Amino acid sequence: MGDHRHVAKKSSGSSRSNQQRGRTSSGGRNAAPTPTTQSSSRRTLERISAPWLLTLHRLPRWLVPIGLAVMLFLGLLLSGPWAWLGAALMIIVGLFVSWLTALSWPILTPGSRAIRVLVAAVLFGLAVLKALGRW
Repeated sequence: MGDHRHVAKKSSGSSRSNQQRGRTSSGGRNAAPTPTTQSSSRRTLERISAPWLLTLHRLPRWLVPIGLAVMLFLGLLLSGPWAWLGAALMIIVGLFVSWLTALSWPILTPGSRAIRVLVAAVLFGLAVLKALGRW
């Protein structure tokens, strides 16, 4: 009997429950929505994105976020005759954010969607201002 409790305790400690992960079995706020029929454009986006995602997955975990942070930092920092390069770097970061947003759109909550679209819009807006020499 003592072993049974020990095994149950050990197994519950080794894996997190759905509730600990922020998901509920009753379809709560953090639960993933049920799959719906995909449009042909959605399937095309996923098919085209698959090799790029695999390539990103093979890179060291730190490389993509550090690379994006460096591009954003340089994009914000560059001015004068190099402002065009700063704008281009911010557009690249904005495109990356937009691409990931489009891929994850079906499983995002409306609040997450709004935040991600806002971030992309701000990046593109700043890039335009930078390219026009107004910032």
